[in-house]
Amino acid sequence: MMLIARFLIVVILFIPAKNLFSQTKPAVRFDGLYQTVSEIDSLNNDTTYNFLRFYPDGKVLSVTSRGNAHDLKKWFHLKQENPSVGLYEIVANRIYFSTTSEEGTVVYDGEIHGQYYLTFTLKSLINGYTHQEKYYFIKIIGLK
Repeated sequence: MMLIARFLIVVILFIPAKNLFSQTKPAVRFDGLYQTVSEIDSLNNDTTYNFLRFYPDGKVLSVTSRGNAHDLKKWFHLKQENPSVGLYEIVANRIYFSTTSEEGTVVYDGEIHGQYYLTFTLKSLINGYTHQEKYYFIKIIGLK
């Protein structure tokens, strides 16, 4: 019994501490888009979604569209005309950024909930509107 205890102590001493307590660092995904649930305009009955797209270099795009995530595959990228773009920062499980287009800026203060959804408090600096949104991840095959 004493020999086993000594062996375990020796093994534990040689395992790096980061391996003993490893947890994956919260991150966003780059192989798809994040989409809100649909919003239906009561005046004209239009259905829209809000989308976010993250890039490994720290850039993020935002857009509101009537199309679904797969419809955006062809045109929702950094080279689109007048993108709403910003730089994101992740600290622990928090994510912060603002996106700016010709219309103005929207500020996002959020939280990463695993790899499948994000929650944000958004504030438009265009009209002062503040609200909360939940964005769900949708994997898009062949996204470039």
